[in-house]
Amino acid sequence: MAVWKLARLARVSSLTGQPFPPGASVVTALFGEEEETGEDKVRGAGFVRRDYLDAEATPERLEGAYCVWRTRTPPERSDRARRLDLALAKDLLLRLLDEGDEARAPVALALALLLVRRRRLVLVREGAGSLEVRWPREDAVFLVPAPVLTEADGTALEQELGRLFDL
Repeated sequence: MAVWKLARLARVSSLTGQPFPPGASVVTALFGEEEETGEDKVRGAGFVRRDYLDAEATPERLEGAYCVWRTRTPPERSDRARRLDLALAKDLLLRLLDEGDEARAPVALALALLLVRRRRLVLVREGAGSLEVRWPREDAVFLVPAPVLTEADGTALEQELGRLFDL
């Protein structure tokens, strides 16, 4: 029996009709259809798909399957998991750099590192107290202040970024 990875996941079990829970292992089997399906009265000319939870996919149920796919349902998504607006982060970084306020330097550093990680900003070089960065497809290099942060500064920075970006 061939085993393939499933491309499109079904939403309910063929056996129970119940929805698949998040993070569950799912087995999909393709069976030849036994009834007459076409005008030419050829038996077994079509296929029937059946989806099971891993525990429901016994060897007896999978017997005679043309092929079998195995996958997992996506994990449950948290309501708090929001996407960061990278365009907003870029605009805020540019405004903070234009202001030049030393009190906002940790926020500028965090935004620059975040944009570097997301490949929206290129890190050219780390210097003493600053980062040299540039935008992709641009040659102009600019500096982002990189102050030394204490643990208390890190906590305050995390809270401020959470407030600014509604995280």
